[in-house]
Amino acid sequence: MSSTKNENKYAAPALDKGLDILEYLSRVGTPQSQVDIAEALERSTTEIYRMLSRLEIRGYIIRDGASGKYRLSLKLYHLSHTHSPIESLRGSAIEAMKELSDKVGHAAHLSILDDNALMVVCQTRSASPVSLSIAEGSRFPLVNTTSGKILLSSVSENERSKILDQDSLYQSWSKKDRSSYLKELETIRERGYHYDDSKVTHGVTDISVRVGVPEGPILATVAISYVSSTMGDSKTDHDELIKATQEAAEKIASTNGLS
Repeated sequence: MSSTKNENKYAAPALDKGLDILEYLSRVGTPQSQVDIAEALERSTTEIYRMLSRLEIRGYIIRDGASGKYRLSLKLYHLSHTHSPIESLRGSAIEAMKELSDKVGHAAHLSILDDNALMVVCQTRSASPVSLSIAEGSRFPLVNTTSGKILLSSVSENERSKILDQDSLYQSWSKKDRSSYLKELETIRERGYHYDDSKVTHGVTDISVRVGVPEGPILATVAISYVSSTMGDSKTDHDELIKATQEAAEKIASTNGLS
């Protein structure tokens, strides 16, 4: 049965309208009037009036008393952070990451797979006077980042194929380059870590280690990205940094039952 037939079979028009409104308000990021929303969704104002009222009553959107425009509330944010396994992972990873940062003199960050991209969900700073910091919530491409390669190597072959089929950079490569890349992912999968010069920021070296096992319930990486400096006690020996990062990843995995 085709996906179109499945969609028609399980159609829920009212739910679709509500989700369309929430996704639209999230996408534009600024308060919108009822007319703005209706035009953007190609629906009549009458058609979405009841839905806007229900979403407002349930607390998902807020209507400004002066302008009458709607914006998202924080309810979706709070729901996404309630009993979230990622939040649990994030909270339990802080201590191990702080120990890592203190030990090697570099900031550390925890990343996950998020909608075919790499997203940093947690970071700890270093006391070193020169340290590369990566903001929480930042999103990076999977294909050409160190942590991204680890995550791609750790998902199932079917999921990896779906992700790569949608990646414009990977699709632009020759058949030979794609084959070589997939072989590299297999090597990374087996050893559970990867280090390389950053393809995103010049002069930066990335070291990343998988948290947990391939195709596990939660896939994440703990990593450090650093620049060489003559100031402070920051370590730059690859073997030493890999070992320290592996120890941090093992602590995080053990705490969360992912070993």
